[in-house]
Amino acid sequence: MSHRAAAVAWALLASIGVGACSKKSEGPSGPAPELTGLATVPADADIVMVIDVGKVAQSPIIGRAIDQMLSRDQTLAAGWQKVADGCKIDVPKQVKYITLVLGPTPPGKHVGEGPLLLVATGNLPEHDLAECVGKMVGTGAGSVSGKTVAGRTLYQVKDGNRVMHFAYGRPDTVVMGASDAYVLEALGTGPKAPSHPELAAWMKLTDQFAPVWFVGRIDDRLKQRLVGVTDKQIKAGASAFVGAVDLTSGAKLDIGVIMTTPADAKALESWTNNQKRAIEMAAQAKALGQVVHKFAITAEANIVRLRANLNMDDVNHVLSVLDPQPAPAQSPSPPAPAGSGSASPP
Repeated sequence: MSHRAAAVAWALLASIGVGACSKKSEGPSGPAPELTGLATVPADADIVMVIDVGKVAQSPIIGRAIDQMLSRDQTLAAGWQKVADGCKIDVPKQVKYITLVLGPTPPGKHVGEGPLLLVATGNLPEHDLAECVGKMVGTGAGSVSGKTVAGRTLYQVKDGNRVMHFAYGRPDTVVMGASDAYVLEALGTGPKAPSHPELAAWMKLTDQFAPVWFVGRIDDRLKQRLVGVTDKQIKAGASAFVGAVDLTSGAKLDIGVIMTTPADAKALESWTNNQKRAIEMAAQAKALGQVVHKFAITAEANIVRLRANLNMDDVNHVLSVLDPQPAPAQSPSPPAPAGSGSASPP
């Protein structure tokens, strides 16, 4: 297994601050309903993203990004090496899916500021995970504890000023988060995302077999901004977004913005295509005009779809333009005038 492939999934784990696990508390945890995948996502979630780890880890685009990131950040590279050596977990082989959940917006806050959950489904035995993270925490000032709640062992991990909680929904599913209450809600018997009218409807509008797919609410700030930038061509703004991404052989994108009315969808389609034409003209300077042209924007009822299917030549061309160019070689200094007493710099 390449380090870059496994780093894809570990980077996702790190994105919500997962730093450790714990040893199991004394005594049996008792019977509890077995939950996995979307059945662990609370119905009040704002955003849900599902990642097929095996497909994502094989993506040459993501592999290239991971390689570059590690080569430019020695601290990150050393940290990944510590995880890889200490845990001995082959993430692309042992983890099938990672589900990222952004919880409900707190009062007075905005979408994106709610509690985070990460649900990992695959072959991650509880004892192995606890031992792995226990070793990592044990090298510093961290601590591990566990208690039985509603028939499950809820683990708490402290590492400096960071606190994480996790529990198992069933032997192949671990739920992690900074909020113990939200972890317990995910593993409780309350309503879940597939039974929520809006979330369930949005999920039907995207490809759930894609390597990455997602659905989510749109923040009120963005709704108002969208009305403003379109000179009020759009009346009510957007309510949600859906999408699927496949980067296994090129870049296939299908992203939808759910508008309040079909009229708003047509207005956004018209405005966005006008912007696209301007971007396409500007991109000609970098020979990217044909790539931009491959992005199609269409209104379908009350949904505005942005679709693109770029091959690897397209992707490599975009990356070659976006990659920083090496600095030009320094020109040699001219010789000092005769008799000046000065010398050329070394």
